[in-house]
Amino acid sequence: MSEGDEEDFRSALRRAGITVQAERYDVMLAAYRDFQALMACLDEPFAYAVEPACTLQLLPLVAR
Repeated sequence: MSEGDEEDFRSALRRAGITVQAERYDVMLAAYRDFQALMACLDEPFAYAVEPACTLQLLPLVAR
């Protein structure tokens, strides 16, 4: 990832009012970059046949 990612990360922290301890900064930046990569991957739609989400199957209503 690029150095722009680090500036985006710092901006997000400022907007949210979050302070990261110096000894945790590198780990949190790596997590931010990993999350950005995950979001890019998950933004692509799945075909219906491979969609991992649980879907409901509506059964005919049976009168009691």
